[in-house]
Amino acid sequence: MASFDGPKFKMTDGTYVQTKSIDVGSSTDISPYLSLLREDSITNSNRAVIFDVNWETDTKASGWSLSSVKLSTRNLCLFFKLPNPPFHGNNLNDLHRFFASKFVTFVGVQIEEDLNLLRENHGVVIRNVIEVGKLAAVARGTLLLEYLGTRELAHRVLWSDLSRLDSIESKWEEKGSEERLEAAAIEGWLIFNVWDQLSQ
Repeated sequence: MASFDGPKFKMTDGTYVQTKSIDVGSSTDISPYLSLLREDSITNSNRAVIFDVNWETDTKASGWSLSSVKLSTRNLCLFFKLPNPPFHGNNLNDLHRFFASKFVTFVGVQIEEDLNLLRENHGVVIRNVIEVGKLAAVARGTLLLEYLGTRELAHRVLWSDLSRLDSIESKWEEKGSEERLEAAAIEGWLIFNVWDQLSQ
């Protein structure tokens, strides 16, 4: 049975985020993890899944190829490291279905270009999506918030202690996979809390 059995990280409010990192191969079944995320988003996370993607240059296609996907709720953080080419078969179908869910709002920061690349390069369309920076700009009446990255937006909206994230990011190249997974969990948790505060 699938479970988030990776490291558990304590957030600044005393809650924990349970993680799972998966190197996706052709036989990897990601659907149970996506189901757990969907369930947690509905029961504990105001129906929100925070998402972030990373790209690398695809020299064969002279474009961009998806290299990783991070999905977070209030309590969970799932990190997929993808092969090149990134998707085939059931994995692509599972992700298509997950992003097409009408029960979940996908929330991200500076995601417009990512949405275009997902659609153009991989045929993935996210049905219900919110750019949280734009939401923050409208809610707070400060246009600048629309253009901030994850860290800066969280600082401006939440006034959270970002010292642990700063510590990891300051020596990123030296950090191991567990510290990078912790950074992913912190970023997802921060943006979830921005979303949660703005959607009240």
